[in-house]
Amino acid sequence: MSPTDNISPQWIEAQYQRYLENPQQIPEEWRSFFQGFELGLDTSSSAPDHKPAAVQSLIRRYREIGHLYACVDPLTPCELHHPLLQLDKFGLSKEDLERNFATDNFILSNAPLREIIELLQQTYCRSLGVEFMHIPILEERQWLQEKMEGSRNKLELSKEKKLATLSKLLQATKFEAFIHRKFVGQKRFSLEGAESLIPLLDHLIEHAANLSTQHVIIGMSHRGRLNVLANIYDKPLENIFAEFADNETFKIIGEGDVKYHKGYSSDRQYGDKSIHLSLTSNPSHLEAVDPVVEGKCRARQERLEGDGEQQVLPLLIHGDAAFAGQGIVAEVLNLSQLEGYKTGGTLHIVLNNQIGFTTLPVDARSTCYPTDIAKMLMSPILHVHGDDPEALLQATNIALEFRQKFRKDVVIEIICYRRHGHNEGDEPFFTQPIM
Repeated sequence: MSPTDNISPQWIEAQYQRYLENPQQIPEEWRSFFQGFELGLDTSSSAPDHKPAAVQSLIRRYREIGHLYACVDPLTPCELHHPLLQLDKFGLSKEDLERNFATDNFILSNAPLREIIELLQQTYCRSLGVEFMHIPILEERQWLQEKMEGSRNKLELSKEKKLATLSKLLQATKFEAFIHRKFVGQKRFSLEGAESLIPLLDHLIEHAANLSTQHVIIGMSHRGRLNVLANIYDKPLENIFAEFADNETFKIIGEGDVKYHKGYSSDRQYGDKSIHLSLTSNPSHLEAVDPVVEGKCRARQERLEGDGEQQVLPLLIHGDAAFAGQGIVAEVLNLSQLEGYKTGGTLHIVLNNQIGFTTLPVDARSTCYPTDIAKMLMSPILHVHGDDPEALLQATNIALEFRQKFRKDVVIEIICYRRHGHNEGDEPFFTQPIM
């Protein structure tokens, strides 16, 4: 029989008061009973510490929405705070910043909260914002986390590499400036405002060659094609400039199609590595070239011995409005993982001019980003500041290595602008002159 059987609550309350006055006044079994009762009431010594779990939630939140806080738009001041990333949203305070927290599945296993937040901001909230937490495969998410958090999403470049990047930027800039001055009013679909595409492609091709890629097949619309032909494919400048001239003078060069529709091919050598580049002709506007590139890649992959998907890389360069708005993009993405059509993953580069010819994004699409359509494949999407070439090189490494390892599409969105206006003639007074 327990001490409380058949005993009134009033009697127990009286015994408890005697216990509080002097525990020795009551029998030992009742002392033990009231000690247990008080232990159950006392939460001060046994209350669980929820803050380590809150820190883990904070880490996950940065991985999920850090891209919304990232500084990726050259035309807009950077966000300094995001309401969903404030400490008080997680039950944390400034007093916790110097407190050490043990973490799970994070590059810092034990560190002050201040250091944890600094690493997260440097990784996910600088010039490179990444969407990847929608990916359902743990191995892919883990690979991306380690790749980005281990380097704080910053590529360490040698002096020689920095100079080479600067050289490519200068080539792209001077090419456009010369054409703008020399061939006034002619259609050229200028790359100005997105010149960093040239060092990105140069680095991508070299890195692909080092990963044993033998062929890169590129499809793109009109913007920047002449610059790509000149500074990536090494098409002779005299041929490009001749195509601007009157066809009555040059009877052959330039006849048959306009200069920004044409394809080209060339070979590049990196040490003992050779890589063949092919730019697919695109006489139809915007995205019609996408399935053509995929078909060329699939055919070439099947003809090669060994791992054709590793040796042939499809690369598609899009405009933001076309990527979001043209149905052929969704069709190509939908076929990309099917046995009869797959090409081992495509690299997509979206040049986000922040306008579709004359239409602002708010009037052109229902999604936050023009790249949201790519989430149908559970692919990583990297949003990059168009005026930060070093961030673009880091994004290129992540995208290419992910594609080679997991055989899936990857999207790099370069957030940029059109320096001389949003029309074929690059005339800034026609459309959106303030922008």
